[in-house]
Amino acid sequence: MGRAIVRNPAAFLFDEPLSNLDAKLRVQMRAEIRKLQKRLRTTSIYVTHDQLEAMTLADKLVVMNGGRIEQIGSPMEVYARPQTLFVASFIGSPPMNLLTVASLRSCVTGLPNLRSGTDVIGVRPDSFTTTAGGQNSVCFNGIVELIEPLGNELHVHVRLDGCTEPLVVSLSNNSEVVDGSKLALFVDPAELHQFNKSTGRRTGPA
Repeated sequence: MGRAIVRNPAAFLFDEPLSNLDAKLRVQMRAEIRKLQKRLRTTSIYVTHDQLEAMTLADKLVVMNGGRIEQIGSPMEVYARPQTLFVASFIGSPPMNLLTVASLRSCVTGLPNLRSGTDVIGVRPDSFTTTAGGQNSVCFNGIVELIEPLGNELHVHVRLDGCTEPLVVSLSNNSEVVDGSKLALFVDPAELHQFNKSTGRRTGPA
C-alpha cells in the first residue's frame, strides 16, 4: 500500500487485502484503510467476500453473484432495500430471515395481503420486538430453541410451526426470554420484504 501511495495513482485496487489477518488486526486495518482513503480522496475499488468490510468501507456498494451485478447502491440502501433474494441473504449479520408464505400461514397473524406472484417474505433479525408496536403489527409465534448472548444483544433462535429453519432474532440483552418457552414476536408491516421465489426479484414491501 505504501509503494502504491507514493506513486500518487489515479485509483487503487484492493483485492481482499485483509483476508489473511486475524480478526482483531482486520478491524484495525479496516479503520486505517478507511482513514487513508478519506485523506487521499483517491478512487478505490475494494474487492471482498466479507460483507462487514464492504458495509463499513464503501461509499457505493456493488453486490455481485457469479460475475453478475445484483445491486448497486449505498451500503444502507442495499441493507434496507435488497432487490434480490441473493442480496437479502448476503448482506447483514445475522442474515435476513427468508420464509415462504405457505409456511407462515399457521404461525403468523396480521400478515397483510400479498401481491400476486410473491411467495417469500424476508425479515431482518433486528426488525423484531417483543411488544406490539400498533394495531397493524404482524405477530410471529414460536418456541425459543437457542439463545446466544453477545454482550450488548441476544441472538434468539425461534422455531416456527411449519418452517424447517429457525427464525433468528436480535433482541436487547435485557430481554426476558427463556430457552424452550413460547415467544410472540412483532414486526411493523413496513419492515417485511417481499420476493418472488422463481425470479429472485423483490416485489415490494408487504
